[in-house]
Amino acid sequence: MTPEEVVGVWRLASYTEVGEDGGTVAGPLGEAPAGLLIYTADGHVAVSMMKTGDAPALETYMGYSGQWRLAGDRMTHRVQVSAHPRMAGTEQIRRVALDGETLSLRGTAVTPVGGRAPERVLTWRRAKPDGIAADGIAADGTASGSTAIDSTAFDNTAFDSTASDETAKQQEKETH
Repeated sequence: MTPEEVVGVWRLASYTEVGEDGGTVAGPLGEAPAGLLIYTADGHVAVSMMKTGDAPALETYMGYSGQWRLAGDRMTHRVQVSAHPRMAGTEQIRRVALDGETLSLRGTAVTPVGGRAPERVLTWRRAKPDGIAADGIAADGTASGSTAIDSTAFDNTAFDSTASDETAKQQEKETH
């Protein structure tokens, strides 16, 4: 497998834990988690996963971003920001396999569960934009039924630190 084969957007197909007996059970996001994994050609990675449905789960969202590199069957994610601060600054090393349009990542949990760090298997399927997809997301990234935001409608002075300082001074005068 080459890095070029990995670049793109992947949808989470399954997230399981391997038990001590070798069998698999649902991972921490439950039976049917949703997720996106994005590998860019310039070496950036973004992972977002969430629990779906109403069943209780230990976690409801996992996500991080940073940089990636592939060496043989080892994928390394160098985490820069994360929903779990303990992951920031770490390198997450996974065994990786590519079978057609299916990408599999295997590794151990970051935090031990019940005194052991279980092996987790995440299976991803390549996402292909096709206009309005079954999940209601258009190829341009907008949700069906949504309206585009006109960026010219925003007052750019709100992002000018000088204008912000003047606004703060004016508000302070009005309250005193």
